[in-house]
Amino acid sequence: MKTKRIVFTGIFAALVFITTWMIKFPISFGWGYMHFGDLAVMLSGMLLGPVYGAVAAAFGSALADYASGYAIYMLGTFVVKGLLAFGVGIAYKSLKGDKRSMNKTLRTIYHAVIASIVVVGGYFLVDLILGSFVIEDLGGDTALAYAAFGVIPNFIQVGFGIAASLVFYVPISGPFENIYDKEN
Repeated sequence: MKTKRIVFTGIFAALVFITTWMIKFPISFGWGYMHFGDLAVMLSGMLLGPVYGAVAAAFGSALADYASGYAIYMLGTFVVKGLLAFGVGIAYKSLKGDKRSMNKTLRTIYHAVIASIVVVGGYFLVDLILGSFVIEDLGGDTALAYAAFGVIPNFIQVGFGIAASLVFYVPISGPFENIYDKEN
């Protein structure tokens, strides 16, 4: 079972990278880009569990930032996307077996709240740090404005990822049903 999880982790890291790097839409009014990567990030947590999902999400997303010319965001992305997959994985792992079908609404709400807080709050902090210490032209109030500027695009990004991951979860979850049974 451990070999299966490791293989799926590599596959999902590649899937996260591809959906983030290849299918993207630059944001014309700020740094960064919109992408389909959060769909794969959340699915990695939902299907692989918190630990393996976080590893796949963190590495795939950070590599996509590097390949896209946003290396300055790599560390922040590594942490934010890893935490995103970990949080979503916890929501799905804690509701395994009979509990999964028992309260899908609660799981969906938990998934959405965790994802929104981690992505929007995480990138707000990343942008605040970058605006304060790394990007030389910004400082003080300007760094706060820079960080606040990304809140709405990040909500749009995570909202799409939540909706899409919930749609894709059911049809592809079959091979992953027993992946939590023998966690180490």
